[in-house]
Amino acid sequence: MKFAAMKLNPINLIAVVLCFTACVQKGPTEFLPTEGSPAEVFVVAADQTSGVFACNHPAHEDQQEIVKTYLEKNFNRFSPILLIAEKAEKQEFEPSLRFWFGRPESIGGIEKQSPLILVMEVDGKHAGKYSSSLVGRDAVKTINGRGFRLNVYRNVWAENQTVIRCKTKSLTEDFNTLAETLEKEFLENELQQGLPGNLMPNDYCDSISRIISGNYGFKFSFPPQFKLEFSNPEVVWLWHETPRFYRHVFINIFSDSVLIDNTEKAKANRNYFTGKYVKNTEGTRVSISESKLFPLIWENNVKMGKNTVNILRGWYTEEGTFRRGPFVRYFFHDIANKRIIAFDGFMHAPDMPKLPFYRTFDLMAGSLTLQ
Repeated sequence: MKFAAMKLNPINLIAVVLCFTACVQKGPTEFLPTEGSPAEVFVVAADQTSGVFACNHPAHEDQQEIVKTYLEKNFNRFSPILLIAEKAEKQEFEPSLRFWFGRPESIGGIEKQSPLILVMEVDGKHAGKYSSSLVGRDAVKTINGRGFRLNVYRNVWAENQTVIRCKTKSLTEDFNTLAETLEKEFLENELQQGLPGNLMPNDYCDSISRIISGNYGFKFSFPPQFKLEFSNPEVVWLWHETPRFYRHVFINIFSDSVLIDNTEKAKANRNYFTGKYVKNTEGTRVSISESKLFPLIWENNVKMGKNTVNILRGWYTEEGTFRRGPFVRYFFHDIANKRIIAFDGFMHAPDMPKLPFYRTFDLMAGSLTLQ
């Protein structure tokens, strides 16, 4: 669904050459760029079961399949905002992390370039070269929990990568605490490392970033799928639209004479800017959903990269239509320039998993720096 900007004309921008092939930032020559989607974790475990771990499972069933089944069945950590819209009345949410699985021999493929990797070692069984490659390597963090031990590593097989090695005697022992710890570590480290290599800015992004930095005094990383569509002194608007979905980054700049420090102020602020600038092809407004099925979530003083921000999460609706989707609005207080920068991401992706797209907004906002 194509949106139209209202009332004000774009400011003159320097002409840039569009370049659609992503160019990855250069790192150490032994590192490859990561390849993957935000909030997705590649999981690898041993091929065979033995000892205590095998007692309750058929002899032919390998540890990899048991780990896969167990994680898919028991990882009950959910995103607090990604309600499955098609099942809204049932209040079903998407998981906060998505797992995909491979075997130890995949070390020779691109799987090892995943941004987030979980190496499971249950009952002393190692995951082939994924495990042996970590022997002797210094962990950036070690966590000793009840019945499990986590070692956190960075940049093992690729640049901007987090690898967690999990050692546990049994998956059944205090799994809720293990799941909570894995979620926290993966999401915090992902925010710190930023966009995966396949979503890193290209030449077009760099050109737009220079324009934004020069005109507005801030910059951030964004995937090359996003294109600058509109700007004026109080708005920078990028979007990515396809026949199946759309996702927008809608940035508003305004005076800090009134601080946005609670839900009601944040809600009114967002509705003011979307009411002023955003309408769909039917000519109706885009505003925050008033449905009790889609509650608002307000967070104060959240650490995002180098900044501390307030965040409003919720759902919006295109008035007069059935189109709706999740949004997130980050309020950056630029004290030096006496202004607030509201970095707003919203999307509509019916009948699709929304987690990777939504998480991308977090990674983009986490990269924002004030000049």
